[in-house]
Amino acid sequence: MAATLETAAKGGIPDRSDTLEDFFENGAVGLHLVDGGGRILRANRAELQLLGYQPEEYLGRQISDFHADAGAIEDILARLSRGETLDKYPARLKAKDGSIKHVLISSSVCFDEAGNFRNTRCFTVDVTDRVAADAELREAQQRLAATYEHALAGIAEVDCHGRFLRVNEPFHEITGYNKAELLGRCVFDITHPEDAPADRSQFERQVRGDIERYATQKRYLRADGRCVWVHVMSSTVHGPDGEFLYGVRVVHDVTEQKQAEERRRLLVAELNHRVKNTLSTVQSLASQTARNARDLDDFQDRFEGRLVALSKAHDRLTRRSWADASLAEIVEEELGFRGGGRAVVAGPDVALSPHTALALSMAFHELGTNAAKYGALSSPDGRISVHWNVERDRYSRPVRVSLTWMERGGPTVKPPESRGFGSRLLDAMAAELNGAAELRFEPEGLVWSLEFPLQLAA
Repeated sequence: MAATLETAAKGGIPDRSDTLEDFFENGAVGLHLVDGGGRILRANRAELQLLGYQPEEYLGRQISDFHADAGAIEDILARLSRGETLDKYPARLKAKDGSIKHVLISSSVCFDEAGNFRNTRCFTVDVTDRVAADAELREAQQRLAATYEHALAGIAEVDCHGRFLRVNEPFHEITGYNKAELLGRCVFDITHPEDAPADRSQFERQVRGDIERYATQKRYLRADGRCVWVHVMSSTVHGPDGEFLYGVRVVHDVTEQKQAEERRRLLVAELNHRVKNTLSTVQSLASQTARNARDLDDFQDRFEGRLVALSKAHDRLTRRSWADASLAEIVEEELGFRGGGRAVVAGPDVALSPHTALALSMAFHELGTNAAKYGALSSPDGRISVHWNVERDRYSRPVRVSLTWMERGGPTVKPPESRGFGSRLLDAMAAELNGAAELRFEPEGLVWSLEFPLQLAA
């Protein structure tokens, strides 16, 4: 009652000591007093609640007992002893439940008249939640950065003018430019001139806000001068007011896909061409065989044999994806089928274009069929030899082939009274190869010589 009257007598103003005591005890921020020896003298309710201790468990003990890092409290006390003032010094305190509290300590020292360390007043601000949030943010940023750099796609961030702001490592690999070469440059600077206008038009619409995103395929001009096809997905990142902040361009290298599409297109065109040529060849074979056949059985026998020869030639080329064919393989397969070990083949192997391989396959079929019916292979003692030489240029590249088919040991050969389809086919094959051929009906056996250039080989 006396305190109340005293307060009233002073016009309602509380006693100063009461006010300071209330401020100390009920402040929202933790507050404690420590003497020069590091012993805790007082602690307010907020300090005790922060760490979970009762007054008797906290007061009178060394402040170092509650610091998680010995080096930190040693540094704090040393600074304060020198008269320094601490402002938001980061530290970690041990709570009663075993958890660690992250705090910021602000403190100053009260010295006595002799300059001795009397005590220090320490304000303790709990920032545990903020530290945890900052750690989570750093971890998320690190994960995002790792994902950004290790993504399977190239990623570039560009401003409203298309200038590079940031690029990841896969984007460097796709374009061949390093970071220093790209940053500040415009995305259209490395775009193929034929593809830049369409991409620029779409990007300008995106910057204006007409569209949020767009996709396009275009070509980049790499740092090494090569051209690569890419698929680009461009999207907008907005600022706080909805304005265009920057664009994100996700880039995939589709060069192999485009090359595969082009190969398929060429393959279809080539297949169409070859089918037409094959049908023309079959039509010619049928017409010429019918013209020279003695009867229907003779026609069937000859025509089927020539179709089989054409089919075998196609099989050989298909095994090598119609890229080329081996001259030695063509000769050995034809004579191995017909010669039964009575053929000698000699010559350096050489790759032939599909066109040349088909022509030679048909020629060897005609020669082999004739030898089996009328020539060397129609006699038990007959033999065939096929040998060839390859002429090379000064770079050792094959440029010309000289080939000879020779039959010996068969029936005596007499020149025919008229030229048959076989002779005309051999001449036609030589003409298709832009070569020169000679067919000689020597008494000892037929001889066919052929020379042709290899410029047609592909």
